[in-house]
Amino acid sequence: MTAMIRICAAFVSCFWLRSDSTRRDAASGSRARRLASYATLGAAIVCALLVCARAHAQSIIDRDDMDLTVRPGDNFFRYANGGWLDRTEIPADKASYSVKEIMHGKREQAIFGLIEKISRLESVAEGSPEQMIRDLYATGMDFEKIDAEGVEPLAEQFEIIAQIVSTIDLQRVAARLHALGFDPLFRITVRQDLKANDTYKLHLLQGGLGLPGSVYYAHESDRAVAIRAKYVKHVARMLELLGEAPDAAVVQAQAVMEIETRLARHSLSRREKRNVAALHNPMSIADLQALCPAFDWKLYFAAFSDIDFGDVVVDVPAFFEEIGCMLGEVPVADWKPYLRWNLVNEIAQYLSADFAEQDHRFFSEFLSGTTEMVDRHTRVLEVVSAGLGELVGQLYVKEHFSPAAKQKMLELTGNLKKALELRIRNLDWLDESTREAALAKLRAMRIKIGYPDKWKDFSALEIKPDSYGRNLVRLGRFLHQERLARFGKPVDPDEWTLPPQLPNAGYFSQKNEIVFPAGILQPPVFDMRADDAVIYGSIGFGIAHEMIHGFDDQGRKFDRSGKLNNWWTDEETAEFNRRAELLVEQYNGFAPFDDLHVDGKLTLGENIADFGGLTVAYQAYQMSLKGRIPEPIEGFTHDQRFFLAFARFFRGKIRDEALRRKIREDKHPWNEFRVNGAPFNLPEFYQAFDIRPTDRLYRSQEQRPLIW
Repeated sequence: MTAMIRICAAFVSCFWLRSDSTRRDAASGSRARRLASYATLGAAIVCALLVCARAHAQSIIDRDDMDLTVRPGDNFFRYANGGWLDRTEIPADKASYSVKEIMHGKREQAIFGLIEKISRLESVAEGSPEQMIRDLYATGMDFEKIDAEGVEPLAEQFEIIAQIVSTIDLQRVAARLHALGFDPLFRITVRQDLKANDTYKLHLLQGGLGLPGSVYYAHESDRAVAIRAKYVKHVARMLELLGEAPDAAVVQAQAVMEIETRLARHSLSRREKRNVAALHNPMSIADLQALCPAFDWKLYFAAFSDIDFGDVVVDVPAFFEEIGCMLGEVPVADWKPYLRWNLVNEIAQYLSADFAEQDHRFFSEFLSGTTEMVDRHTRVLEVVSAGLGELVGQLYVKEHFSPAAKQKMLELTGNLKKALELRIRNLDWLDESTREAALAKLRAMRIKIGYPDKWKDFSALEIKPDSYGRNLVRLGRFLHQERLARFGKPVDPDEWTLPPQLPNAGYFSQKNEIVFPAGILQPPVFDMRADDAVIYGSIGFGIAHEMIHGFDDQGRKFDRSGKLNNWWTDEETAEFNRRAELLVEQYNGFAPFDDLHVDGKLTLGENIADFGGLTVAYQAYQMSLKGRIPEPIEGFTHDQRFFLAFARFFRGKIRDEALRRKIREDKHPWNEFRVNGAPFNLPEFYQAFDIRPTDRLYRSQEQRPLIW
């Protein structure tokens, strides 16, 4: 009998009982019978509601989504998700398809619904959220005008590049492009100082590359060599679209590649950049000038902004030292196509169809394996949501976030904090002073849920119905100037780092806070109708995962106030690293290709957070039961449902090309490795699914670390 039939049967039973009792009451006139009738009615209603709840709980963990022919200990990802994987196709315009893409799709539908409502308004006030959202979307969907304009919205920037005749000109132009939010040569921004985190500092950051990371310029695998060759052809084609003759475009593209290769050789890899302490190198302007003497920093900063920034923070001194060398060695004639390429590369997908399609052919089709281009509607919605952030968020939360969801999240976070506190108190490898420092950090950790109490001010932004390209240039300038305007002001602890409609979450070390936007608090990640085992195994795990980031291999270097400050003894640091190395070895063992395996060092922070988050969420769930043992649902115990919900949280498929990119570029391991990784360090998982030493993913006691 289906769930719907059971529900209907329960309600029919309820009404039958009521009508029968009413007839008997009428005949006897008995008050006692009337009370008995109402009690029976109430019981029937409760019964029906329980059937509804149970039916929904059963639908959360669906056997049809699983592959019960696989032993959980051999491949838990496949065991939990095999049925779904078999019947799910990755959409042609996507590199992967998972819960993440499902959530993003829901967000896009919600935002489009808001735009449709706005479009029906007879009038909107100039400068209002409705006007800016409406006009940015409308100009983005004006295909004919976008194609007719080509790169005309960037004409002014291309003109100043064309006028460069010296390295002095080059530096002025780089400053002007940086002020517009573009990133040639390097990146520049204002953000919190790592050690004095109550102040904003100007940061100079490595950058200037067109490929997704420095590893692509140096690796000698067949795939990497093919990528570089294809990349040069791609750059040449883009320069052709800008008006260069084919032969000249090829020569210029090779010059671009040589410049980027030099920058890449002196850039830190993604793994190296995870050592946040190494990225904090405060310098006076005199120190910077001595490091990079060929670059006139006073001239550059004067062209960049009228703010006196004082000392700056340089993330990779060797990178800026190389820029100084390159200014004296690379001909000005080579810098000009580099700047033109850098400019068009950053905005190509938003330009006319010829640029957008060429951009897709290299970055999406060749690098990631997609076979179709994302439609313009979806791309424009992404720009509206990301660019207008909290403007969209204000409208989104009014319709798509309930007070009940926030209350449930507050309850969950409170329980998870208690569980983590208990674990910290009982860890035998921490000394008392370190334990107290960890507890103080946990107590001070702020958790932001849903949306901010105070919205950002967008009054300085001008969005017009004239041109999509011009609107994007205006938006880039506004966002960059907004960052610069923070300089000299106190850090606002109530400012949100993520927009409310984003289906994601994050921990931010320098504020010691977790942000859970409204966008992620929806099914399938957060379903308030699910049983507690599922809730704790999914969104509960997500909350605990972010908490543990405050104590992972990099987060642990920040104290309770968010300052970079070592509060560990040398002995504890060594012990932490020894335990973490067991996770490095575990994830290094995941090798989906003969020539490529997961980088356990690059992904270590996420792997610690997964392992610790799952451990804390499980303990919080057990604490919430208060000794109760829930009945199995559809044959799965409550412990099994907890771990199955975790596996469902990471359900997804990915193309081979995209998986290669993810392994090289992303600190997050692919979902399969997360599901087949973290649980195999928890003894409770072994008990729940009878994991045996003969199972492929079994880990001995000595291989399982206890960190948090």
